[in-house]
Amino acid sequence: MGATLLQGSNIQKVSQAGIHYRNSGGSFRVAQEAQQTKSGQVYTEGITTLNRFKLYGYFSFARIMDDSLAFNMKGIKDSPQPTYFMAGKASNYERQNFTGGGIISYELFKDRLFISTGVDYLYNSTAGSVDPRALVYTYQLKFRPELSYKIGNQIIGLGALAGYGDEDVEQIRYKNGDYNGSLTYPLRISNLNYGFGYYEASISPFVRKNTYTGLSLSYSKQGTALDYKARISYEIDQEDNQYEPSNSIVNNPISSFQLESLGFDLLITKSAKGNSQQLKMHLLRQIGDDKLVAQAARNYTYKNYDGQLQYSYLNTKNSRHQGEWIAGFLYHYGYKRDAASSHLLDYTTYEPLIGHTHYWRPENKDLISAGLQLSARLPFDTQVNIPATQVTLFSKGVVFPDYLYWSAKAARASFRFNYVTERIIKKFRTGFGIESSYLRAVNTVADFNNATFIPEKGYLDLKLSLNLYL
Repeated sequence: MGATLLQGSNIQKVSQAGIHYRNSGGSFRVAQEAQQTKSGQVYTEGITTLNRFKLYGYFSFARIMDDSLAFNMKGIKDSPQPTYFMAGKASNYERQNFTGGGIISYELFKDRLFISTGVDYLYNSTAGSVDPRALVYTYQLKFRPELSYKIGNQIIGLGALAGYGDEDVEQIRYKNGDYNGSLTYPLRISNLNYGFGYYEASISPFVRKNTYTGLSLSYSKQGTALDYKARISYEIDQEDNQYEPSNSIVNNPISSFQLESLGFDLLITKSAKGNSQQLKMHLLRQIGDDKLVAQAARNYTYKNYDGQLQYSYLNTKNSRHQGEWIAGFLYHYGYKRDAASSHLLDYTTYEPLIGHTHYWRPENKDLISAGLQLSARLPFDTQVNIPATQVTLFSKGVVFPDYLYWSAKAARASFRFNYVTERIIKKFRTGFGIESSYLRAVNTVADFNNATFIPEKGYLDLKLSLNLYL
């Protein structure tokens, strides 16, 4: 949420707190994802208005347990960063994740000019419990100042991003020294990966420094029948990796990586007697390139494009029960190329979806909702290119399995149920929720070049929640 969209909202005061439990797992997944992940989370967020101030805040703490995660010792396991430790041996990881932040928006000139600042903080610790053992601490702090101008029922805002990140990657440890560097146990060897297939054995600690910069433009318009909310953002994440001074007289640079992200979000709501319609659009383009200091050349190229278009129709004729139909389309494109090892993976998927959610409001003022959504993930033009002379443990353990995963057709079914009542705690609404999603491969996934992991069967994601609404 940006400051301009916060000011463009009619919400003056609202808050919620909750506890979530999540359990996901299965064999139909990418190679650098855990076989099973369990997490518990507590969170709170809210909006309030104090005279000329409008405030938004949030806080979250999560404890995450990854079971059987291979080739991935990252602090943030789904980060696109190319420089990280890895080992072929599947390990168990425990993560503790803190996030917090908010927005302070001040009405400088009444109902006309607003000045705001946002802040986002992240701390994450990751520890492995199987040799080789990783220990990574990640910090991020981002500031988002924004200036908004209001004309009638329209508001437009220009924002900026400035931030800093620090990741301390500790020396890889072995409880059993026989595993350290031993060719007898190749899966136990700790490797420093420089991209998507170019790596070398290493246990030396290093630090990662990130700087974040960017700009954003937001727009909101509220009408009697039509509401518009839009935001476009451009961000640059500059990453520099270097060995710690204790390992050299001066900081010894290893590599750098720059990731550029361009995003666009649009929400149009049309309200009429007896119905409400919404159109949502989300677009994201990410492009990244690195530079290896020792080679004085670029090695890794990363591209990620995501698109989502969704339309929903809510029938509001009956106040006691209402039905909402949803139709949409998802697009995803990925590209990873490692020049030094001649590894290339290129894939595209399309995912049409349809769903229905029904809402009930009994006489006791409870709120019950249940929804089902179905989609089909269809691959298009998936390519992998690795010369036979360049096939390595990483090729068989990551690249070939990911090629099989993105080449497979799959069906997805998602279900959610929520029950909100005021009868348990006075002055509070209590909500109970369950969400589940199951992704299943529908065509035969065959072995490919002796891949050491075969994505097959399905992947289940289950989430239980308890929430308090003020």
